[in-house]
Amino acid sequence: MAEDISLLSVAADTSLPSLEDHTSLPSLMTDQLSISKSAQKRQLKLQWLKDHRREKDRRKKEEKRAIPRPLVDDPDRISKRLLIQQEKEHLKMSLTSFPKVVIDCAYTHLMSEKEMNKTRSQFQRCYSLLKRTDLKTFHLHLGNLEEASQLYQTFLQKTDGFENMSITVFPGSVFEEFSPSELVYLSPDAAEPLLTISPDCVYVIGGLVDDNIKRGASKGRCERAGVRTARLPIQEFWERPNHKQCVLTINQVFEILLLVHNGALWKDALEQVMPKRKGLALGG
Repeated sequence: MAEDISLLSVAADTSLPSLEDHTSLPSLMTDQLSISKSAQKRQLKLQWLKDHRREKDRRKKEEKRAIPRPLVDDPDRISKRLLIQQEKEHLKMSLTSFPKVVIDCAYTHLMSEKEMNKTRSQFQRCYSLLKRTDLKTFHLHLGNLEEASQLYQTFLQKTDGFENMSITVFPGSVFEEFSPSELVYLSPDAAEPLLTISPDCVYVIGGLVDDNIKRGASKGRCERAGVRTARLPIQEFWERPNHKQCVLTINQVFEILLLVHNGALWKDALEQVMPKRKGLALGG
């Protein structure tokens, strides 16, 4: 009986809150209410900022519409879509242009994988130059490029849209694809300087990137095939260049030819394209 009375007293103590507990309830409700008001203020502020930004953007659009546009468009301003279309037409036109320029890819066996990737990169720069609608173009070829070769696979895998480019690719030898009488093979080892560019000739650039500069690689092949060789007239317009300074990249040779084909003087084309690090100075 005593145990029952004690249990009831404990139950009574735990179930009924004290007067002190009741006095704490208003403060708890006040805290909850203050937090709610703070959250409401933040929400109202964010909404105001959003509305203010929307109104600001609306006013800007109206001000832009209010600016009078010229009745005739600026002739120098070309839309991106129109520019791309013009470049495509220009590239398509290059397939029937003269002279022809061939990058001879017969030197894969002399190059490392890194050098082959540089060859691909330099070819891509040549192709970019063909897109310039302000210049007369060349018909660009890639010769001695078999589909099974490592260089072809490098072109295919690392050049977007390679198979759809406006160029001519052939697997055979340059010396068999064209008559030897129309070929002019550009080599830094040649004795004869190239002073004129003729539409009746086919100009060949050796597709060889060699970080160690293998002298005579293209000149020897041309002598055996009875093909004329020529070098860019660097020695004629620059003061005492050494052999290394006369060796240019594929795209540099291509750009110099393109500029001269479009009426530039050799001296000006060389000065524009040749890298300043070559340490050359123009002759008198």
